Parts: sequence; structure tokens; C-alpha cells
Amino acid sequence: MKKFLGIVILAVFAFGACGGGDSDDTPPATQDNGDTVETEEPQDGSTTTEETEEPVVAVEPTPTAQVVIPTPAPLIHTVQPGNSLSQIAQSYGVPIELLAAENGIEDYNLIQVGQEIVIPLIEDEEE
Repeated sequence: MKKFLGIVILAVFAFGACGGGDSDDTPPATQDNGDTVETEEPQDGSTTTEETEEPVVAVEPTPTAQVVIPTPAPLIHTVQPGNSLSQIAQSYGVPIELLAAENGIEDYNLIQVGQEIVIPLIEDEEE
């Protein structure tokens, strides 16, 4: 019987220490932004507070990617039998003088089959 009475006293003490009773000195509930929300007074004259929830908005970071413009690879034409420098220049829309200068060709008639000719890129002057 003494054990039972000891357990009951211990339980009452623990319950009282946890704040299980009705007390008016509890702090008011606050929202996430720190505002106290008061509601209408109940019939017994005491003031109650309640917590209202606001929707949580997730803010995603703005990506800060750099735009990388790749350098175009040079266009290369391999001379075939019957090709001439003027024919190659005309087919790529490049002036023959520019094509010869880009490839170090002094005599337009001296190109060889299998020779690789670099086709220069012509940038639009309108931009």
C-alpha cells in the first residue's frame, strides 16, 4: 500500500511540474512573424489566444549561369581532282583573295589534290 501511495504522490508531483493545470500566466501564442492573435473572450471572462498559420512560400535561387559562346571550328575543304581555287571560293561565298591569304597561297593555280584549304569565316557587317 505504501508503494502505491508513493507512486500516486510522485505522479501528482510530476503532473504539477509539467504545467498540466489551468493557469492564466501562460504566454500568448504568436505567429511566425511575432504578432499575437487575440480572439473573442469566452463566457468565463478569460482571454484566449490562438495561433494562425500563414502559407510558407519557398523562394528558389535565381540561377547565375554564364552564357558561353563556343568558338566555331574552322571549316576545311579538301581539294578534289578538278577543283580550282576560284571554284572553291565561289562555292563557299568567300572572295578568292581572302581564301588565298588565309591559306598562304601566292599562285592561285598551284593547289594540289588532297590539300586542305581553310575556309575563313566572314562575319556579317550588319550586326
